[in-house]
Amino acid sequence: MGKTLGYARISTNEGQDIESQKAALTKLSAIVVFHDVGNGSSLDGRDQLEAAIRLLEPGDELLALHPDRIARDTADLLTVAKRIVEKKAVLRIHDPSIVFDGTDMMAEVMLTLFGMIGMMEKHFIKARQRRGIEAAKLRGDVYNGRPATINPDDIRQLRSEGLGATEIAKKLKIGRASVYRALAA
Repeated sequence: MGKTLGYARISTNEGQDIESQKAALTKLSAIVVFHDVGNGSSLDGRDQLEAAIRLLEPGDELLALHPDRIARDTADLLTVAKRIVEKKAVLRIHDPSIVFDGTDMMAEVMLTLFGMIGMMEKHFIKARQRRGIEAAKLRGDVYNGRPATINPDDIRQLRSEGLGATEIAKKLKIGRASVYRALAA
């Protein structure tokens, strides 16, 4: 067996701690843990997941604690799994225990099932959010969305200094997609 690379993800830096995932992955044999901060509804801006996949060699494995740390979408989860297998590596999920190497149909069924569960969770979260917004409007509260955490002026300043989107994203610890959105606005 080759090396084990770990992958962790948290949705936001506010109130969530990546360190517990990193410690658990290290305890489970990951020699290095890649991690992203961002929601699981899209693979956009998941630079560390991409880096981990690029580093995989035949016989290696990418380890995640739960399927929703990889993706909350069936198609995205299966896409990542199949990209890993194309490198002749293995995707291992700790809980529930799933080892996907492209040869076991039950492992693929399990990934599909947990991808669907992730999609349902995402749907329920958005539905609760919509109900909360509607209730606030009925009470007369003003809803302006989540407060901005990214200063577009900082992004434009770094761009004017000649930095590309990837360098800006790394410097500000944000996703590349956020950089592109801010520049397009």
